[in-house]
Amino acid sequence: MDLTYTPRSYVRPRRTAVARYVAILGGCLVGYALFGRPFAYIGVPPLFIGEMLLMAGLAIAASSGGLGAALRAWPIRLWLVLAVWAVIRTVPYLGVYGLDAARDLMLVGYGAYAVIVAAVLLADPEGLRTLAERYHRFAIAFLAVIWLIYAVAKTIGDVEPSLPWAPGVGIFSAKGGDLMVHVTGIVAYLMMSGLRRSPAALAMAAFTAGIVMVSNRGGMVAFALGIGLVWLMRPSGTRAGRLIYAFAALLMIGLLVGPFVDLRVQGTTRTLSVEQIAENVTSIFGSGSASLDGTKRWRLEWWGDIVGYTLFGDYLLTGKGFGVNLAVADGYSVSEEESLRSPHNGHMTVLARAGVPGVVLWLLVHLVWFGAVIRAWLAARARDERRWMALYAWIAGFWVAAMVNASFDVFLEGPMGGIWVWSVIGVGIAAVRLRKTHPQLLDPIDLPFPPTHGPDRAPAPTYGW
Repeated sequence: MDLTYTPRSYVRPRRTAVARYVAILGGCLVGYALFGRPFAYIGVPPLFIGEMLLMAGLAIAASSGGLGAALRAWPIRLWLVLAVWAVIRTVPYLGVYGLDAARDLMLVGYGAYAVIVAAVLLADPEGLRTLAERYHRFAIAFLAVIWLIYAVAKTIGDVEPSLPWAPGVGIFSAKGGDLMVHVTGIVAYLMMSGLRRSPAALAMAAFTAGIVMVSNRGGMVAFALGIGLVWLMRPSGTRAGRLIYAFAALLMIGLLVGPFVDLRVQGTTRTLSVEQIAENVTSIFGSGSASLDGTKRWRLEWWGDIVGYTLFGDYLLTGKGFGVNLAVADGYSVSEEESLRSPHNGHMTVLARAGVPGVVLWLLVHLVWFGAVIRAWLAARARDERRWMALYAWIAGFWVAAMVNASFDVFLEGPMGGIWVWSVIGVGIAAVRLRKTHPQLLDPIDLPFPPTHGPDRAPAPTYGW
């Protein structure tokens, strides 16, 4: 594979299959972020848009020329081992649980998107630059409409109409934790882009974050930790202090208006108020209201049972398998329909279904990937490559927010979160390698940082994956 960088205008007068797939994948990611479950149900059951995109992506990746380089990345190698183990723990249950077993397996199976994204970006490096440039459009569109979608979804609750082909799936769908992961990514992007021409976007991000924080403690923690990491990793020249001013202004407005606002969230005991935000924070570190403490105890008790029957029980090496309804099997069914299948923690779900070998591989995939991104960031910092530093900070901040949210909610188990997170992991894998092979790739992007190389700067070394 020729890794010599040449500008698009000289080598690609027309779009390749890889470029078209990147565009389609980007459009689908926007759909998942904005519309959630209704978008995920586009298709003909049991084949939905996520599965169709996955099959097409595997074919594109196999013929792209970048698959070999992607497979040399240790996170992908570890994921392949994890995927084999997950399949082994699924096959015995296919005859009993059918599609439920296959759906449960996708918690690990969505990792194929990391392989696809890494392969297509390594085959077409300019795709990475295109994604970074077009993310700004997504950020503006997301901030413009998501607060309204969220408000409608939370206020009309169970009275909203369902999709004709998917009973129980409302037309409006918005989960607070999922939205806070995207708000984290958007705020990180605004920080890394120097907040140029984006004061309105930043104000809208602060407004959206304030609304969503009311109803989701996990999302609040995810946002705080993700942005905290981005703040630590930010390169000089980001002028990120404006972010602090924007959120301080939002807080002041909330303190002034809060006593006069008391909008109740449909189907819950929570209200859209400053008092509710304070109660959410209190419940994280101690005791809050009875309803908040109840959900916290319910999760902790279930997670404790999972640890008990895996680390200290009969399911140490095997887990309970993919296909078993964990709520029923563990005695935590919450309704007659018994639709709940996850203990609201993706990592605990892996432990419960795949045992200790599965969760160890799961953690290794993520930690090895994160370690590679941090090492690449440190190398970029040592060479004052602030554009690459900004990219790695943005990716790492999104990943941290996603992992935290996955620890409190059903996020990675579905395509809305699973495809997004594994795609970002694929972007990270490609970015780690492309900094070495195409160090000037980010130079044309309009950022407040100098180009990667001056006239007397040597190319970055090409060791490692």
